Amino acid sequence: MSSRGEQGNGVVGARLRRLREESGLSLAALAARVPYSRAALGHYETGARAASFEVIGWYERVHAQSTPVLPGSRRRDPRAADAALATAIAAAHRTGPLIEIGRPHQGDSGTGYFCPFRIDGVIEGRAAGTDPATALHSALRAVGAELKRAGNNVGPS
Repeated sequence: MSSRGEQGNGVVGARLRRLREESGLSLAALAARVPYSRAALGHYETGARAASFEVIGWYERVHAQSTPVLPGSRRRDPRAADAALATAIAAAHRTGPLIEIGRPHQGDSGTGYFCPFRIDGVIEGRAAGTDPATALHSALRAVGAELKRAGNNVGPS
């Protein structure tokens, strides 16, 4: 027999699963967008682990980013909206390269954190670290190194 708290976790977990599924994301795809592993997200959705307000907030933000374009239409991929926004920003601000730094997230093995980055939508990579701050710092250093390398390869026009 389950306790009242476990039943509450199941109700919250069912709501989290519904939000994720309405967003059109798998557990792995959601884990790539939030600072939680696929396994942890699965525990929250099954009610095996109580979801904090922060976890619920992440689910709601991802769900809000993937609202349908037209009522009754299929939900769009949030990454497509991110790419369209990046293109619009780049077109409006062509004074330098567009640099995108993603949110650090834990790897599938749970042994480290990774932070994705992109420069002008052409150079992509991800930097590693032992914690989110170190992964972010590594990504910034990698972007700096790429920009420096690109600057050295540019000849006179």
